[in-house]
Amino acid sequence: MYKYRTQEVLIIESLGSFRVVSITGARQVGKTTLVKNLCPRIGMNYVTLEDPVVRGAAQADPDAWLEANSCPLAIDEVQHVPDLFRAIKVRVDNDPKPGQYLITGSAFWLSMKKIGESLAGRVAVLELWPFRIAEWEQKKPFDVGKLLAKDLDAEEIRAIIQQEQFSSTDWLYQAVMRGGLPVPAAFSSARQRVLWSQSYLKTYLQRDVLDFVRIEHIVEYTRLIQLLAARTAQTLNVSALSRELGIPQPTVRRYLAWLQTTYQCYEIPAYSRNIGKRLVRTPKHYWMDTGMAVSMLGFKTWQEVESAQLVGPLMETWVCGEIKKWSASAGPTNIYFWRSHDGSEADFLLETEGQVVGIEVKVGCRIDQRDLSGLHECRDSLGKHFRRGIVLYGGKEVLPLGDRMIAVPLSILASGS
Repeated sequence: MYKYRTQEVLIIESLGSFRVVSITGARQVGKTTLVKNLCPRIGMNYVTLEDPVVRGAAQADPDAWLEANSCPLAIDEVQHVPDLFRAIKVRVDNDPKPGQYLITGSAFWLSMKKIGESLAGRVAVLELWPFRIAEWEQKKPFDVGKLLAKDLDAEEIRAIIQQEQFSSTDWLYQAVMRGGLPVPAAFSSARQRVLWSQSYLKTYLQRDVLDFVRIEHIVEYTRLIQLLAARTAQTLNVSALSRELGIPQPTVRRYLAWLQTTYQCYEIPAYSRNIGKRLVRTPKHYWMDTGMAVSMLGFKTWQEVESAQLVGPLMETWVCGEIKKWSASAGPTNIYFWRSHDGSEADFLLETEGQVVGIEVKVGCRIDQRDLSGLHECRDSLGKHFRRGIVLYGGKEVLPLGDRMIAVPLSILASGS
């Protein structure tokens, strides 16, 4: 059964304004299902370049192939035929009406060297991430923007939380273990999720790696994937990774870049008032889905996650994923982490209207002053540019914590608004 994606609204809106709309995201994130369901409702034809016969025809003569497939047209996995981008540009330049092409890809085509045409000024570039937890339950997900608003309505947040009636944090552990990728999230068996992730890795390596880029060390590339899953929510030391894997640092950097291009992981930069410094400070790396990370590490129970001391990093990764998914459908929001000179940290800073909102993730049901130290330093450092600090925690109450500080239950991210 098709599950509605909140991204649909932005896709349809963008088709009304742009000649081309691009949807990119990891393999098996649900792009094909979304587009195939959407096309009949908006009167758009659909073709997939995963079909070798269709792909061969498009490769042989992209211009003639586009001519034979009438617009509006959705082209699935368009990165398989790089010359199609040039042919699409020619057609939309001759006819500037919006909504002509909807293209999807499991790799961010703008980063692919084989694709010489960016479609700049003609294309809306959208991203599809795994399901948000509320989206998976077919509820309208909570609008994270309400936590960032200049005037936070604490009573509205309380009402939403009380309406949901989460009795414990079991839902949170299940959400982290399950993740948001459509197929494994539907499995009731953790063993089947582990098997699926192993199969996914083999398919990913063949279709999204070996078909497009030169990988000299395929065994080490696979080990790198597992290392990144185990080190999610951490800054990465490339020289240490190079030593562990036994391959040169430039090769590690190239592999990391391709993993990001294919949406297996992503970076969150460090915040600085100086924009130039943001670009040179070491970012944090996050795996794209907690369920995938857990399964690739072979964990089948929450007790195994606790034994591996990965509760904090996986919770942080899950929250970061919920924020990124909200941002992808609500409109781009700059997400950073904050670290002081003495090493104090705030998990996330979200920039809005020239100010920032700090977010700290705590699994426990109680909060003490140590949980606020990073946010306090961030507030004191940024002064008037700091709108508020939020501690997302495992409790049930919305609690004021002093000057521009508030505690909000993690369950708000699972609530329908």
